[in-house]
Amino acid sequence: MFLKSLEIFGFKSFADRTKINFPDGITALLGPNGCGKSNVVDAIKWVLAENKSKNLRADSMNSVIFNGTETRPALNMAEVTLTIANENGLLPLADEEIAIKRRIYRTKKDDSVENHYFINGNEVSATAIRKLFLDTGVGKAAYSVMEQGKIDQILSSKPEDRRYLFEEAAGISRSKAQIQEAERDLEKTRANLAQIDHALAETKRSYETLKVQSEKTSRYRKLQDEKFNYELDIQLLKLKDFTVNKSRHEEERKEAEKKRNEAAKEIEEIFRSINENNDKLEQLQDIQNKKQMEQIKIARDQSGLNTLVSKYRNDERDIGITISQIESKIKNNQMRIDDFNDEIDYHNSDLHAKDKQLADISKNIDSFVSNINLSSSQIDENTKIIGTNSGKIHNLDNERALLQKDLEAITEDIVTKLDAKLRDAGYSSASNKKAKEELTILLEKIKIFATGRSNIFNDFASLPHHTEKDSLKIVTDAVAAFKDLLTMFDELSASIENYTKTTPQFIDEFLSPEGIITKKRSIDQLIQENLAKIDSIKKESEELTKVNAELNKKISEYRETLSDLRTNQATINQLVVSIKQQISQTNRYLVQEKATMQENETSLMHEQKKKEELSEQIEDLESQIAELQYKGEQLTKELSDLDKQIAECNSKVNGKDDIIRKKQEEQKKYQARLEELTVRLAQSDTEIRNVKQNFQDVHSRNLMEFEERMYTITASSVQLKEKLAQTKQKIQDLGQVNLMAVEQFAEEKERYERQQANYDDTQKTLEDLIRVSEEICTKSSEMFLDTYNKIRRNFHNMFRRLFNGGRAELRLSDPTNVLTSGIDIYAQPPGKKLENISLLSGGEKTMTAVALLFATYQVRPSPFCLLDEIDAALDDRNVSSFVNTLRTFANVSQYIVITHNRKTVVAASSMIGVSMAESGITKVVQIPLDEDMINGRAKFDEADNFVEEDVEPEQGIVIPPRPPRREHNPDGTLKIKKEEKEPEHSDCSTDTEEEGSVSEKENDKS
Repeated sequence: MFLKSLEIFGFKSFADRTKINFPDGITALLGPNGCGKSNVVDAIKWVLAENKSKNLRADSMNSVIFNGTETRPALNMAEVTLTIANENGLLPLADEEIAIKRRIYRTKKDDSVENHYFINGNEVSATAIRKLFLDTGVGKAAYSVMEQGKIDQILSSKPEDRRYLFEEAAGISRSKAQIQEAERDLEKTRANLAQIDHALAETKRSYETLKVQSEKTSRYRKLQDEKFNYELDIQLLKLKDFTVNKSRHEEERKEAEKKRNEAAKEIEEIFRSINENNDKLEQLQDIQNKKQMEQIKIARDQSGLNTLVSKYRNDERDIGITISQIESKIKNNQMRIDDFNDEIDYHNSDLHAKDKQLADISKNIDSFVSNINLSSSQIDENTKIIGTNSGKIHNLDNERALLQKDLEAITEDIVTKLDAKLRDAGYSSASNKKAKEELTILLEKIKIFATGRSNIFNDFASLPHHTEKDSLKIVTDAVAAFKDLLTMFDELSASIENYTKTTPQFIDEFLSPEGIITKKRSIDQLIQENLAKIDSIKKESEELTKVNAELNKKISEYRETLSDLRTNQATINQLVVSIKQQISQTNRYLVQEKATMQENETSLMHEQKKKEELSEQIEDLESQIAELQYKGEQLTKELSDLDKQIAECNSKVNGKDDIIRKKQEEQKKYQARLEELTVRLAQSDTEIRNVKQNFQDVHSRNLMEFEERMYTITASSVQLKEKLAQTKQKIQDLGQVNLMAVEQFAEEKERYERQQANYDDTQKTLEDLIRVSEEICTKSSEMFLDTYNKIRRNFHNMFRRLFNGGRAELRLSDPTNVLTSGIDIYAQPPGKKLENISLLSGGEKTMTAVALLFATYQVRPSPFCLLDEIDAALDDRNVSSFVNTLRTFANVSQYIVITHNRKTVVAASSMIGVSMAESGITKVVQIPLDEDMINGRAKFDEADNFVEEDVEPEQGIVIPPRPPRREHNPDGTLKIKKEEKEPEHSDCSTDTEEEGSVSEKENDKS
């Protein structure tokens, strides 16, 4: 890789578009002070993404744009293009020639500019320019640009600030950038992990809460089932008891009725026998019977009314229970309605989010379809251009074939004529070379003589006072000097005449505009232009082919993304349909629940009305019972009177009284039993109806559905009631229950497991980033240490070579931290003590810096290097050493040297003259030197017997250990050790200064 050319327009003093070609070897930039030589170096630094205006010797970035002169207006744009040959592929690009361009525009705001960067015509960011030259020794902060100020900075700055030379030579600049990028990724991943952890904690809290609620709801549902079964069994046992009692009472009633009828017959027979004897007794008996029947009727009515009152009171109590149950149902209805409304609101919110997501996906789909169409159109257009270029190349090949024939013909003519002319002129290369050397020596002699006399006259003129004797002496010396100078001019004329005689005169004829050489150059130029056009067309076709490949790749990516988007759209549409179905189903449930609630409210009103009616009926019945009781008491008195009368009559009937009395008592006994059983049968029927109706009201189911279960119950009613009471207490102990908790917990569990998986993936990513960072850290430390030791040895020997002795040493200020340690420089010129370089003289400092610079080149030579007046502080002896060393390295690197020193210029293979013919406008003139001046093959004098010395290794250096090797399980997963579960990242980040970070970010944005 080397510099081919630099094109400048509008940058500082380059008002006109100026192109500078750089040949191989050493190129010297010459010119007076203030003509703009250093602006060439500034232009190269600027195009390599230098964004600190102070490093460009400017107040602001606006100042680098040509600001105008008295005769020229200011420009609004500055542009620099640096063309680099990349045949060896040192830069990570496939092109053999790379053009780096930077362009800025003035903006309306003060001190602000608009930056644009290009690589081979493609706009990129400033970061891309810097990354391109990482680890190559080239860049705005690398050692490819060395100025006088930078030499001082290397020597006088902090030890930590000298690291960039060693890091660039070690090739770890890119690794350090990777470390910094890994550190940023680590921070982002840690932040992401913290966010996920926070979200996971929130979800986990909800998960745990819903889990408890779900378990509580499951227990509640189970207890409700148990409660239902216990209540069912109790009611079935009641029904069974009532049914059995009813059957028994019916049998007993039939038996009591039979015995009563038998007693009545016997009494009737006795009375018939005595009726004949006692009419009065019969009459009394008839009256008594009527009264007894009336009393029985009153007792029966009173018993019936009491039974009815008891039934009504039971009904009233049951209605009160029913009212409480209905009110409980209404409360449950309201709770379920609220739950359904909450669920509908949740689904509506989810539906709104899904609709918004669908809108975004539709917008993305339209965008990708548009991009696919645009890319396809661009591919078709590029294909047409490639076809057109093929035709152009074919035409240019035909033209070049004709030019080749003309070139072969004219080359044959040149050889023939040149042989003839040389033979006629008797040309001798040795005589011409000798005459040229004599002429050069005489010119140098005149220059030295004139310079010496000029210095003498200047020194004399600078004295404040002159005596007449001194003035006479200086005048006499001046006359003698002019005489000597005339003699030298005569010798110069003779030497020029001799050189002219040895130079062939026909060269001017060959080189004239009409000469044969000019014609050959014209044909050569046409062929080169033809080849350049073909290369340009081929490059254009290759670029278009690459663009088509990239576009096809993008179209494939777009189509894959489009397919994913459409799949996602279909999935979300299905989710939307599902959500709408859930909303519809929930609405149906809500309507049903509201209807049930309405029915319950109607039932409540009906039951309350029934309760009021029963209360009124009970009051009426109680008043009727009081009346019947009063009539009964009156009948009892009347019967008592009749009994006395009958007793009197019966006393008349001997032997019949005891029998009649016993039979009557027996009849009364069976009659009372019959009445009691009748009442009990009525109560049993009522209780059976109440049991069935209560079960129907409470559970909305027919109790007779479970009739078969009634005969399989083994527990007693007391046991069942105890279990029912325990179950109700358990339900009450549960408190308020979320009836939808089981379903909500299932959804929350799925969300929690998904977030947990995301957390585990992010944790693994964090561990991988830490491992990569540690591996880069260790590798960079090893590379830096290897390069540091090589430079350390080379620096010592280069210092000895430049100073003809002495010794120099590099030391790490903190050997335990290789990647952040500063580097101290110690030097011991011959005859002095080993001391820090801050105590050296200016020339010694510069030579020490040169030794360090070339020691670095020995390890990793920069492809090209710009040296801006670094020889300014050197004396002639040190300049000679510097030039010899520079010539040694000229065959491995390309050097552009800005200098005023003649010895340095002599070492160059080409010169570039910089002048300012027009005030404020820099002009450049390229001057190729003679072949004898071209260097690149120079070597150190092998006769000096210089012996390289080794240096002792530095002690106490610590390299960060590599991370432990990973082991895999049989299924391919990584084995996680206990100490690896919570990785701790060893911080190997560097504390290097990030120059111009703010302005670089702004330029990247622009």
